[in-house]
Amino acid sequence: MESKYIKKAMELHMCTPVVDAHSDLAGEVLLRHRHGETRVIEHRYLPHWQAAGFHLIVSSVYIENSIFFPKPCSKQSNDQYQPPKSQKNWTDHWENGTLCWEQGYENALAQIRAIRQEIDALPEILCLVTSSEDLRQVMEQKKIGILLYMEGLDCIGTDITKIHDLYLHGVRGASLTWSRPNLLATGCCTATQFVDIPGCITPLGMEAIDALCRHHMFLDISHLNNEGWEQIHRHPYFSNTSEGIRATHHAPPYIATHSDAYSVFPNYRNLTDHQMAALARQGGVIGCNACKYITGAENATEYIDSICKHIEYIVDALDPFHVGFGFDLCDSYTRGKYQTEQIETEDCLRNHKEALLLTARLLERGMPEQTVLRILGLNWLDYFSSVLMPDSSL
Repeated sequence: MESKYIKKAMELHMCTPVVDAHSDLAGEVLLRHRHGETRVIEHRYLPHWQAAGFHLIVSSVYIENSIFFPKPCSKQSNDQYQPPKSQKNWTDHWENGTLCWEQGYENALAQIRAIRQEIDALPEILCLVTSSEDLRQVMEQKKIGILLYMEGLDCIGTDITKIHDLYLHGVRGASLTWSRPNLLATGCCTATQFVDIPGCITPLGMEAIDALCRHHMFLDISHLNNEGWEQIHRHPYFSNTSEGIRATHHAPPYIATHSDAYSVFPNYRNLTDHQMAALARQGGVIGCNACKYITGAENATEYIDSICKHIEYIVDALDPFHVGFGFDLCDSYTRGKYQTEQIETEDCLRNHKEALLLTARLLERGMPEQTVLRILGLNWLDYFSSVLMPDSSL
């Protein structure tokens, strides 16, 4: 790659706030805290964010399957519990009705406490973003904002009021489920599978959508299955593009925080042309994923080009205003979970600093600078500025 493109990429990253719309940061921070680490963001993330000009990170609160599994009678707290390797899988517990939703909710709150602790340790640099005013101040003061959302609402069980409680804890969006069934909806298959999983959004799931809209919390469809997406597509909150309808129901446009284009690589975690067009019509944004199983990269020499192909396709299929970054970099999470550097890598980027290489390659492949600026962060900033309430009150 020619040095002039690297230089231009650095200029663009420094002149506009860069956004990553999906990181499993909160879960990783909690895992590393439990292993005795402190100031995880400062040591493991901050240098890379600052080198590449990131000013907003959307952190999921992702709860692993095993957290919901029934634990044996013991004095261990849920925070300490590690299920035995012989534990039945999610499907078995789901079919038998033995999943413990409350354990997931406790884990969600533990993740939120952990990320707040990290933010409080660096108040001059980090800020929890819960309102459009917070976001404005982050941009003006050149801080790095962290915005929380639930990657799956499994943890609420049947208690819709927990959505309000999560809002009070700073959560500002949610997907109905991860790649698994729950009481609200059915997820698509995982990234390494290729199967169209059936299942509809349940009446309780529709109540959850109502609650999200009442709180002006965004809805993420990245892990939703195709039948569930069709219900979202036909839902009156989203099928009518009238701003009046949307304002009346307090329904922000739904988004896909970390998905790619199915036409570039056929994976059920990716969006079809029809799904992308519908998402764009109602004002949503797609965050392009950097997982090799989702981009379709077969080896390391293809990693960055594989992401470029998805970004370029979405820009050509829609326009430059509905695509951004949603990297879902998981390798650091996996290393933190297992406390080893010896893992099978899944990410096409080793860290957030390598977003500079992605930008340089987009420029080298002929993408106009103004389009690149939209992708780096302007599209996501426009979206979150319009979706977040002016202040944190309801």
